[in-house]
Amino acid sequence: MIKYCRTCVYPETKPDLSLDKDGICEACRYVNVKDTTDWEARRKELEEIFNDFKSKDGTNYDCVIPVSGGKDSTYQTYVVKHEFGLNPLCVSYHLPEFTELGRKNLENLKRLGVDCLEFTPNPEMCQMMQKIALKEFGDPQWPEHFGIFTVPVQVAVHYKIPLIVWGENPQTDYGGPLKDMENRFLDRKWCEEYGTRVGGQANPYFGAETMLQYGIERKFLNPYIYPSDEEIKKVGVTGIFLGYFIRWNIKEQLKKISELGFSVHDGPTEGTFTNYENLDNKIQGIHDYFKWLKFGYGRASDSASIQIRLKQITREEGMKLVGEHEGKLPEKFLVEFLNQWEMSREEFYDICNKFTNKELFKKDKNGNLLRDESGNLHKINDDNV
Repeated sequence: MIKYCRTCVYPETKPDLSLDKDGICEACRYVNVKDTTDWEARRKELEEIFNDFKSKDGTNYDCVIPVSGGKDSTYQTYVVKHEFGLNPLCVSYHLPEFTELGRKNLENLKRLGVDCLEFTPNPEMCQMMQKIALKEFGDPQWPEHFGIFTVPVQVAVHYKIPLIVWGENPQTDYGGPLKDMENRFLDRKWCEEYGTRVGGQANPYFGAETMLQYGIERKFLNPYIYPSDEEIKKVGVTGIFLGYFIRWNIKEQLKKISELGFSVHDGPTEGTFTNYENLDNKIQGIHDYFKWLKFGYGRASDSASIQIRLKQITREEGMKLVGEHEGKLPEKFLVEFLNQWEMSREEFYDICNKFTNKELFKKDKNGNLLRDESGNLHKINDDNV
């Protein structure tokens, strides 16, 4: 039987997460660290970093901000531009399957008064790599995993902008080793350990060159190649987590960016109960579904656990929301992607079965996974969380 954090709803099967002797995960324990942190001192430290890195003569941008137009990047841009007075260059990598709401929010972000470079990868190559990654790693979001971390760094090197301002440190909200929860820097090492690690904890890091063995020519991999250490050192590129210096509180940040014109879904985002996450890309639902198949948790568990720590909902309410929204087939855009990949639903099910952790889901007497009339699986201890 799977053990769950006694404070939030994360299972012990979540990558990079461990439960202590009292059955509480690191992310929940770290709330105490946040509560006792001197955030005013952290903010002053951030101001000093900005003063050190910004363009001294005003002839260049002060920093790069990787953006999608989503809630986090809208808030990052507001803070950097309007609270600290910097002139950032926003850099957006987005998949060809960009949603209308994603476009609306990215245009709204630009109206905060910033320049923005947009990069959209070759659709044909992107679709090929999505299909390869789905079949080989159980994660079709491969191009985005890389592009959102490589393209902004490439831009920083090219334009000789030494500072990159990222959002929150995922380990502080989603769990991870303490040394990484207290990390203020996002660099190549972090990307290889967390950002561009495809398929989950069970798989090693797959560099962009991995695609060569599947028939993708090197000339099509340029967007996904992290600059060399020599190139980074020459410019002095440094990436920082804004969330290390400013306490991340999604409730308060949503309130602010809504005043700035940020738009949300009419209803819940696929795979969760919130209406403010992953508004810009269509493939996220498939990615989150495979996370659920591999590790027994998905986007709803992420959202519920964060809200529990912020005391916005109780654990009981979180468990109910997870049960209602998590683990359903990602039907919203599935047909669109299956058509792009020239893949049948049966082939998709076979891939799902290949990457499903059979120990987590109900099976028949012959050991075959049981799907209900809608094609959904059910965890063995759904009623025992």
